[in-house]
Amino acid sequence: MTFGKNKIYDINKLPAQPGILIFPISVSRISNAQSAKACWEYVKIFSPDKIVKPMVGLNIVYGDYLYFNSEEPANILKLKFGNTILGHKNEFLKILAKNPMYIDKAVSFSTWNQILLEAKDFMRHIGELKKLYTEDDIFKKYVEEDIRTYSKGLTELNTDFILEETLMYYLIAKGKVVLRNDFVQGHHKWILWCYPGKPLKSMLYIQQKNPFNLSNPENTYEHSIYDLEEKKLYDATKLDLESLNL
Repeated sequence: MTFGKNKIYDINKLPAQPGILIFPISVSRISNAQSAKACWEYVKIFSPDKIVKPMVGLNIVYGDYLYFNSEEPANILKLKFGNTILGHKNEFLKILAKNPMYIDKAVSFSTWNQILLEAKDFMRHIGELKKLYTEDDIFKKYVEEDIRTYSKGLTELNTDFILEETLMYYLIAKGKVVLRNDFVQGHHKWILWCYPGKPLKSMLYIQQKNPFNLSNPENTYEHSIYDLEEKKLYDATKLDLESLNL
């Protein structure tokens, strides 16, 4: 299969159908690049300039599940991340309340553990993805590059972190995860994964390889990730990963 030569652009307008922006929150960045104030600024990238019709929901997903890949005691993690997540949500709601032009029920809050329950065949797929990691040298190379990019050691915990995040992104893009949002109420046609920073090569590679042969043609952004910092859309079908500098 041949892919494009790194055509990376901003989005001019979002589709004129109901859709959901996904903001996955890394708890390690929740006080800086993904603080409530920062997330609000990211919302303004899309609204109002890129919204054709007022049919866009925002799902904020806190990565508690991934951060349980830790050697810290469970009771310490529960207290630390519970307080952090609730503080972020409450601050975002306060900002939202000061901006009445925005629809409060268009914003949904959940944790990674919650959407895990809504994902079809996650446990079977994660086992298969771990097997792919051991057998596919290219995928393994990209996973290890991603780990090093974030200054992490090549440990089993960090590998599991990347594989779980990559799989959840892939399943969401393929429409295999039920996303709860009171505003679009399950009628969304498109889903866009948004994160402040360049995408993981692991995620882009899995979109290109499509190891589970899933398809979601209704989703305009089926193969894409949006970089909130640089305001660029990375479409895996238009990228040559070997020459792509992330």
